[in-house]
Amino acid sequence: MPVQPVHRVHDEAAQIVKQIAFVRKLIEVAAELLKLPRPDTFLGRNTREPFPQEQSQYGNPKS
Repeated sequence: MPVQPVHRVHDEAAQIVKQIAFVRKLIEVAAELLKLPRPDTFLGRNTREPFPQEQSQYGNPKS
């Protein structure tokens, strides 16, 4: 019969402390992400003005 490892209370408490620190770090990162502005997908918004149609490619009005 194989020998079962003996778990000590101290070992389990150390694991719990590590897990709590990990979860706290995750919550900290998530809180920072939630503070950022919402991503902009440019949908329904003009990002730049269209070129004027009344000018030629050299900047002179078309005749």
